[in-house]
Amino acid sequence: MTGHSLSRRRLLAGSAGAGAVVMAGSAAGTASAAEAPTPSPYQLKLPHQIEAETLIDYLRLRPWSDGANRYKTAGQFPDENSSLVWGAHGHPEQFSALAQCSSFLTMVLQRAYGTGTAYGWATREYFSQYFKTEPGRFYPTAEKFREGFTNAASVPHFTGVTKPVNLRPGDLVAFDYDPDVTTQPYTGHIVMIRERKGTLASPVDGKVGEGVVPYVFEVIDCTSDPHGNPAASEGAEATYRGFPDTRIEEAADGTAGWAESNGVGYGHMVFYADPTTKLFAGYRWSVNSSTPRKAADRPIAAARVYLAE
Repeated sequence: MTGHSLSRRRLLAGSAGAGAVVMAGSAAGTASAAEAPTPSPYQLKLPHQIEAETLIDYLRLRPWSDGANRYKTAGQFPDENSSLVWGAHGHPEQFSALAQCSSFLTMVLQRAYGTGTAYGWATREYFSQYFKTEPGRFYPTAEKFREGFTNAASVPHFTGVTKPVNLRPGDLVAFDYDPDVTTQPYTGHIVMIRERKGTLASPVDGKVGEGVVPYVFEVIDCTSDPHGNPAASEGAEATYRGFPDTRIEEAADGTAGWAESNGVGYGHMVFYADPTTKLFAGYRWSVNSSTPRKAADRPIAAARVYLAE
């Protein structure tokens, strides 16, 4: 797809002829250098991103009323273990998810790199050794992932990513919650980067620090709290529809109604970079959230899976 636009009037009038494309530029039909689009190479997807997106995309074909995609809220579902089920291609009814943020991404890594794969390293023993899975649990917490990513040099198969500008698709970002707030028993959150969308300034950026750079990322995660909603209707925060979340369903009839669900999906977050060091300075849960968090209060660490030994 090029960056050139078509003249709607000429197309409607048929003056361009059937199937013809009217291009802006010189008389010879060549676009000037100033009109050339910014390079946009296709990004490689690592196996764990492919597996996560396959699961989510099939689940999106199922109605929320099926209950196939759920967040495992603390204290609920006491008789059900966290689980992800990848069904046969073409059969969305065979896919399901019941998980929290860290269990979701642990199981995705196990499917992509665990026992029976070409890699074989993402086992329960691996996560227990390098991410300190707590006794009696099957998966590390988000806090344990963050601690591991902070020391990624000592963790096989991961390499640290210290600056938001360097985040790539498939990278994992974990951050802690404040230990004395109502987010307990949750220790933090972890997401997978799907795509960097650029920067987006907000009046609340100054709460993180002067001159911070607000990078918007599309993320893959499992959450009980979608990243934003259409409630903001004016001002700089009214940006949700440009950066939506798949767990929010707006009314199909064009009315203002919308419904919120939970589980695995896609959404958008802001990660702030320090203007001098370029390191993580904080985050914002969504583009229309008015409460950014400083990395000094809620530590952030990111890491990238590498496939070579």
